[in-house]
Amino acid sequence: MTNQDEREERADRLRERFEDGPAEDETPDKSRSTPSKTDVTEDSGDPMSGRSEGAVKDRPSVLMYLPEEIRQELDIRFDELNAQHKRQYGEGLEKNRDYYPAVVEAGLTDKDLKDILDL
Repeated sequence: MTNQDEREERADRLRERFEDGPAEDETPDKSRSTPSKTDVTEDSGDPMSGRSEGAVKDRPSVLMYLPEEIRQELDIRFDELNAQHKRQYGEGLEKNRDYYPAVVEAGLTDKDLKDILDL
């Protein structure tokens, strides 16, 4: 089986899982049904902030295909900003809740990424 076939098979399984919901023999994971402190944020009122009340999994998702160099830089930059955020606020950033929406907002609005993340 090629890598492409494996990816397509995984994508099909995920698609089925999200379209159909859990199978009858699966029991729901209780840890997923209760939002954690990091899943819920205060609504900032800024539609570009990406921070709205509710779990991250309830947001619409966007799949992006990035060149490897950009993906690596995105990860490195996250690590740098995450360390800075931990020093400043005592807790880390979350990629999907905090970092990725801020990166997109910075690109769309020409705002500084650190300003968006309050660093």
